[in-house]
Amino acid sequence: MDDRMADYLAVLENSAAETPDHPALIDEGGTVGYRDMMTEVGRRADVLVRAGMVPRQRVALVAENSARFLISALAVWKAGGALVTIYPSSAKDDLSYSIASADPALVLVDRVSAPAVADALTDHRPTAMIDGEDFTVNSVRADTAPSPDHVRARLRLITYSSGTTNRPKAIMVSDVALLNGAETFTSVWHLGREDRTVVALPMAWLFGLASTSMATLYAGGTVIALRRSRPQMILDAIADHRGTFLGGVTTMFTKLVRHLDTTVDKPDMSSLRLCVSGGEARNDAAFDRWASHTSVSVLDNYCATECFPLVTYDPTVDPTPVRGAAGTVVPTNEFRVVDDEGREVERGMVGEAQGRGPGLMLGYWDDPTTTAEAMVDGWYRMRDLVRVDERGYVHVVGRLSDMIIRGGSNISPAEVERVLHCHASVRAVAVVGLPDEIYGQKVVAAVVLADGAALDADALGTFAAEQLASFKVPTEYVVLDALPQNTTSGKVDRRAVTALLAAPSARS
Repeated sequence: MDDRMADYLAVLENSAAETPDHPALIDEGGTVGYRDMMTEVGRRADVLVRAGMVPRQRVALVAENSARFLISALAVWKAGGALVTIYPSSAKDDLSYSIASADPALVLVDRVSAPAVADALTDHRPTAMIDGEDFTVNSVRADTAPSPDHVRARLRLITYSSGTTNRPKAIMVSDVALLNGAETFTSVWHLGREDRTVVALPMAWLFGLASTSMATLYAGGTVIALRRSRPQMILDAIADHRGTFLGGVTTMFTKLVRHLDTTVDKPDMSSLRLCVSGGEARNDAAFDRWASHTSVSVLDNYCATECFPLVTYDPTVDPTPVRGAAGTVVPTNEFRVVDDEGREVERGMVGEAQGRGPGLMLGYWDDPTTTAEAMVDGWYRMRDLVRVDERGYVHVVGRLSDMIIRGGSNISPAEVERVLHCHASVRAVAVVGLPDEIYGQKVVAAVVLADGAALDADALGTFAAEQLASFKVPTEYVVLDALPQNTTSGKVDRRAVTALLAAPSARS
């Protein structure tokens, strides 16, 4: 079985030879050039091997974004191991579960995550610091479960879904998928040596690790690693380091817009050329405001960790996104839309999205049942309702699991949210279904008002009714100071919104 991760590392080694002093990584500790980065990657890989690590062993990494996060990840791969990324913000139970289920030979931590990891460990498992004065590994466990050898490609990454009420799923990603992701994003987004990518997305998430960081390094560019996604930190990084590429979730861009709307001295963001959002439905009103501040549109990246890349924009073809569309299908991967019987639907018809290609996951770690449920005939079920228009642009209608059923009719929360986002009084909104004695469920909108705005439910209802069928118009509007967010990904936590609105005090 060929090792495509060796091919990825060879590209980075080539950059180290051709442009040794070109900045590869920037964080609060300073700048690391390509030569120094790859030298340290090699040194850390040697430390791992000398400590007893053997190829195919799994090494967990629980740490915040930093240059040493990426250097340590690359070192695990150079030593032949499979990396397990775990969100440092995970609750104790999820952290314990993730470490125990992945059964790594070693757990790498930083100063911030070390106490939580020590508290979460349920057995003796070696740990090592990635940000100490020196990278030292005393030992690794030799009695861990073997990595699967019956898969079609080499396991190189296990990354966890962010989780909500259920346990996070451990997604197995191959070396083929990682290399294909780097190649595809570099090509479609036209990344190059001059690009400087601001990464505030958690590197424990594939969007922060592979789609942005790994693709930028593959292109010979510079990764600017931020530990937090706070608006001022992001804006300062763009201005101070002349950032060209910013990836994020919709919520992050919405917060940035609010910050810019209230900032007198605007930062210099003239270096930006590419902004990409993924993981959440679009907020076109907020994105329009972002474009007015930066002169750069927010494009989409629609995929899943289980199958990536899938749908995005080429900024040279579409510098401005098609309204309501996530983009077009990328080269190398396949995409289809099917009905309830698994038959492909005609263009323009709504159905379930499915994808396959080099970026298809190897499955869920030690969970064949869930793997089988997620796949059909070699295709990954995205569990999203989409339609593809005549020009090939993919429009995401909503999540199957979020669907509101009112009087037997299906209502996509995302569709209703897209409309309400366009009202001048609304800064952010989340739509959920709550129990209704007559219709089964009613449509309720949790609204964060724009600065200085007051709730006018009648005006919002009239505005929504002009663009939606009457049964889709919310019957209630509840004002919140902020929408609950998933602590790991930063996305709106729809289940938490539902629980909040279901409380008797929420609508009293």
